[in-house]
Amino acid sequence: MASHSHLLKSFDDGLEGLRRSFQRMGDMAAENVTQATAAYLAQDEVRALEVINRDLDIDAAFEQLRAECFDVLLRFQPVARDLRLVMGIEHAVGNLERAGVHAKTIARHVISAAGPATPQCQDRQIKDMAGLVSHTLSLSVTALITQSTESAKQVLTSDARIDAYKDALFDAALASLKQDPGQAQAHVSRLFIATALERIGDHATNIAEEVLFVLRGVPPGAT
Repeated sequence: MASHSHLLKSFDDGLEGLRRSFQRMGDMAAENVTQATAAYLAQDEVRALEVINRDLDIDAAFEQLRAECFDVLLRFQPVARDLRLVMGIEHAVGNLERAGVHAKTIARHVISAAGPATPQCQDRQIKDMAGLVSHTLSLSVTALITQSTESAKQVLTSDARIDAYKDALFDAALASLKQDPGQAQAHVSRLFIATALERIGDHATNIAEEVLFVLRGVPPGAT
């Protein structure tokens, strides 16, 4: 009995360690989204380079967390919902890693592309979109850690708003290209930023869908 209790405590400790590591990685990814967009809007190359360098930390966290997931699977061989939680986290870390890559892409535009140009209303849209994306990514991490269906639903609802931001920015950028072709590089850069943010939102949605997998055994993407 004592041995069984010790095993259960060790497994619980292992799961808690996964949750903490996943939360840390999620925090890093969401913060890099915020900082990358801020660097782009301010054309701050120093901050952009910091974002690019921090992506290495996200990559390291990705490798470490996957290793921790496999270690828990091998040592404890969990079943049912516990197994799905470990698998859900292992799947979700890939989405966080990809979100980090898109944040790095935004930062690289600060160095390689022309900066924001008028009208500034598009810059406000990008800032607002980035804030929503960062919040949604953080919420998706919370949803998986706490196994909250309600938080997952909020993420899925936010995804439609993120898509609407992207569509509005695309329309505005294309209209600006016609009116001010001399700023073509800046307008095209905005299209890349909006696309990167929208894809980060997609990764948040993927993480939220893992919640259904954990709670109900419904594979992500299944109807």
